[in-house]
Amino acid sequence: MSNLKNIIQSINEKDLDKALKLCKLYQNKKNSDIIFNLKGVVYLLKNDLEMAENSFLHSIKINKSFLDPLKNLYTVYHKKKKINEMLSIANELVDKDNKNPSSYYKLAYALEINNKFDEAIKYYENCINLNGKEKKYALNNIGNIYLKKNRPKISIKYFLEAFNLDQNDKIIINNLLSNYIELRDEKNSDFYYKKAEIIDPNFSEFLFNKANYLFIKNQIEKAVEILKSNKNQIRFLTKLIKIYFTIGRIEDAKALLKENENIIKKNENFINFLGMRYLYEGNFELGWKYYEHRPSKIQNFFSEVKEWRGEDLRSKVIAVYNEQGLGDTIQFSKFIIPLLKISKKVILVVPKKIQNLFKTDFENLDIENNETIKIKKFDYKISLGSLLKYFYKNRISSDENLIRFEKNSVDNWKKEINKTKLNVGIAWSGSFNGPNEPFRSIPLKSLEKIFSLDINFYNLQGEIWDRDLDFFKSSDIIDFSKYDLNEISYIIPNLDLVISSDTFLLHLSASLNQETWGILNLYPDWRWGEFYKINPYNTVKLFHQKEFNNWKNVEHEIFENLNKKLT
Repeated sequence: MSNLKNIIQSINEKDLDKALKLCKLYQNKKNSDIIFNLKGVVYLLKNDLEMAENSFLHSIKINKSFLDPLKNLYTVYHKKKKINEMLSIANELVDKDNKNPSSYYKLAYALEINNKFDEAIKYYENCINLNGKEKKYALNNIGNIYLKKNRPKISIKYFLEAFNLDQNDKIIINNLLSNYIELRDEKNSDFYYKKAEIIDPNFSEFLFNKANYLFIKNQIEKAVEILKSNKNQIRFLTKLIKIYFTIGRIEDAKALLKENENIIKKNENFINFLGMRYLYEGNFELGWKYYEHRPSKIQNFFSEVKEWRGEDLRSKVIAVYNEQGLGDTIQFSKFIIPLLKISKKVILVVPKKIQNLFKTDFENLDIENNETIKIKKFDYKISLGSLLKYFYKNRISSDENLIRFEKNSVDNWKKEINKTKLNVGIAWSGSFNGPNEPFRSIPLKSLEKIFSLDINFYNLQGEIWDRDLDFFKSSDIIDFSKYDLNEISYIIPNLDLVISSDTFLLHLSASLNQETWGILNLYPDWRWGEFYKINPYNTVKLFHQKEFNNWKNVEHEIFENLNKKLT
């Protein structure tokens, strides 16, 4: 005769064949739900997922209030990557076991991998508030979600809370390290780098972070060696290719990309890298296809609304939202114009802080922000980045854009600008955690030569990096950083020229048809490749860096061009 104690003991001792045999010998039909659950556990341990799933389903059918097979079935669906089924089971667990923090954790995790991030955060918070055993992991996962939402300053708070619960968890420590590298916070990066190295110097996460850390520290060759030694892992491989492009080793980058192109195509998490590369080169058919896999796109805005895929819009309302940076919103907003011609109404959803930059005099266009859009109804949705593939070939005049020119407000600024000299607005660095940083931005001192000219220079950017503060304070640059973006849009037309690195302000100035000199690093974003040639800004002159991390040629060329304006 078999009994439950013997079966469980055999499972604990990993004698799985014996456990199965004992399950078959067990004869108490009153416990058949338990036996099927134990069978499922054995099959799960044997990695026979089909038999495990069948056993757990049989157990649930016998006893719908028995929670263990539900929890185990959740694990099976996770292993089988049956995401919708995971979500269904997790909802059932919360309904039946709503005081258990583990149930909330399971539901939150299922929502997270379904890209329903806001809902996931809510249920992770429930788990945290109930002080469940998964509290540390819930905090860590919320931190990761905010990273996916490109909000690293918020993610840090959650990673730190998780770290306070366990200061030896190498995953959390490496998440903190990665996050501080993302924020270009040198002091904290150094601190967590040392902690991560002490705990496990061979941990894959640490090695990847180490490569990023060394790259930011400009120890390029050391970073490359780490990536080369681990290029059998796809994230190391793609990072290595990116670095080769960034530092100007173009032939090495192309060769490595060609050799591994098929491997990258098979990985959902990295295929967007290929998309951006194809777009840069002008292979738009494949570029737009793979660009749809960009991380920002998976946030699943307005999940209940169908995505537009070219359907007739003559009697329909479509919402266009931007899931990327402010510069993208400005640059790509002009592609709303051809969409307006085929739609009943378009609702453009933009960040609240730039909402007032857009024109409101189009008959069938509404400008909304993420808060006001919640009360609007529409038939279709599409992200601004995805809209490009339908209209990128359209030639759009520089006069046809959605950026508002406020004549009265612009005129009010005329008396504030000293017209006895040439007046030049400057923006030399973008967001700390922007793409390709810190090498996309220019150390302010690298433009020192141009500040020797008899010109009024105006700082138009809001953030000033620590590396630039001393030089900035000792310079004669007039600081307009206190003004919001609306006010900056009134100032720009009163200047003679704007000089900007690849930031939002470059696009704003160009869209206001102001003369603008754009500064691009050695390997700029895909938007400045073949795509830009189709619809270039009419008032923009581009200055390209010729050597990685060396701005001498750019400084010299700008100096010479400014000199010509003075003579």
